[in-house]
Formats: sequence, C-alpha cells, structure tokens
Amino acid sequence: MTTEPPTEIIPKTVLVCVNRRFRGDQPSCAQRGSEEIADAIERGIDIKVERIICLGQCKKGPTIRFAPAGRFILGTALEDVPALINELHDKCGQRDNDDGPPMHLLGS
Repeated sequence: MTTEPPTEIIPKTVLVCVNRRFRGDQPSCAQRGSEEIADAIERGIDIKVERIICLGQCKKGPTIRFAPAGRFILGTALEDVPALINELHDKCGQRDNDDGPPMHLLGS
C-alpha cells in the first residue's frame, strides 16, 4: 500500500466579508475597509473575488478566506494586500499577460 502526500488545494476564489452593520457601535468588516481590500486584491491578481455579506468574524475583521477549504485571515488591513497577493501567486501562479482567461483557473 502506498500513501501519497496530501495535495494542497489551490484557491480559486477569495471571499471577502463586506458586511456593514447599521449600528455604529458594533464592528463590521466594511466599516474597517474590506471593500477597498477586495478592490485591491482584484487589481493585483487574476482570481475571482467574491464579496460575502458575513463570514461570522465581525469582531476580528476584516475577514478574508481563500476558497475552497482555505484558512480564515482575520484583521486584514489594506497594507496586508501585497503579502496576500504574493501568497496567492505562490499557490495559483502568476497573472497572465494576455487578455485570455487566467490559466491557473482553467483546471488543466
């Protein structure tokens, strides 16, 4: 019997919480800049960014998650985006230079 090493799941989507609570005394990801973070990720790498209403971590946000099966990244700031993009490049490959679909998302 052979056992193969576990393969790392390649992120295909970045989930970004953009929930904004109506009560100003309660924390929310949007109140802390998550919409700008989502925009910056989209500008930095060819990967789907999905804005989610809530990831259940309001007190620790802005919250990001690489999907599928990725870790939660809590307390994200705009200054953290370059490191996140570098991590995504390492996992998914580099941004394509042509106008075609991103090669790392084609599943081949």
